[in-house]
Amino acid sequence: MTDTLQPVHLPAEFYHRYDFYWQSIAFYAVTLIIYVVAKALWENTLQTGAVSVVLTDPVVVLLGVFVLGSTIALVVNRIARRTIIVSEDAISFTSRFHERTFNVSEIERIALGRDQRIRVRGMFSVVKIRIANRRRMLRVRPALYTNEHALVSALLSLRKLTKHHA
Repeated sequence: MTDTLQPVHLPAEFYHRYDFYWQSIAFYAVTLIIYVVAKALWENTLQTGAVSVVLTDPVVVLLGVFVLGSTIALVVNRIARRTIIVSEDAISFTSRFHERTFNVSEIERIALGRDQRIRVRGMFSVVKIRIANRRRMLRVRPALYTNEHALVSALLSLRKLTKHHA
C-alpha cells in the first residue's frame, strides 16, 4: 500500500482540516430546524403562522448543545491554526501559540498503522512517532490534515533517516 505513494518535495507543510466541523454544525442545525418544524406541525401551530420553540424541550436542548459545541470547537481550532511541517531532517508541530520541533536524531521510530480505538477515514488511521526521552508516543492522524497521502509519504521519507525502521 505504501509503494503507491508519490514522493513529496521537502519541506512540506500540512494544515489541519476543518470540514468535519462545518459538516457537523450543518447536520445538527438542519436536524434542529427539522425537529422544530415537525413539532410545530404536530402541535398545529404552523398553520397559524407562529412557531413556538420550547427551550426546555430535551431534544432542542441536546441539539442546541451539539451545534454550540461544534461551533466552539471550530472557532478554537481555527484560532489555533495547527500545522505539521516535515523537512529533510525534522518534523515540526506548530500552532499559533507554540511550536515543537523534533530532529531525526531524536526520533527513534515512525510506525504506520491503524488505531484500534477510533475509526478514521483514510489510508492510515494513525502514525505513531516514538521520541527519545519521551514516555508517550506522538500520534498523528493523517486524515485530519490536508493532503493526507503526501503527509504519509513525507513521514515515510523521514522514517528512512531514523535509526530503526518500524
